[in-house]
Amino acid sequence: MFNRRHRESSPRPFWRWFAGEAQGLANGIEALARGEADADWLLVGLNARIHRYDPALQADLFRTIDGGCQMTVTGGADDTLARLLEAAPALAGWRFTSPAALTDKRRVPFRLAPLPSLDMASPIQARHEAYA
Repeated sequence: MFNRRHRESSPRPFWRWFAGEAQGLANGIEALARGEADADWLLVGLNARIHRYDPALQADLFRTIDGGCQMTVTGGADDTLARLLEAAPALAGWRFTSPAALTDKRRVPFRLAPLPSLDMASPIQARHEAYA
């Protein structure tokens, strides 16, 4: 997508962009948790921006158990991933990690989560069942 001429050699431009978009990303995660939106636009924009630094990196966002926001970054060479995470700013309510640092196995990343199913054991037979 980006050739060598358009790649950023430092993670600083990505983090400047992220700091400006952090509240919008957090709001998008919250809307997703309430079922009001889907995560595609969040992840597409985030990953398009992170690919300017390293096209092999992939980012994922999720809400933690304690209500904070977390971004995990996978792929790429270990040194570029480490440089990116070391340069992460201290933003209130955000954590930035690699998947190896995840300790809570109860969560499923949005981009890996199964799509919701409308399959039901039996179709709604009466009006009162629709509100059960």
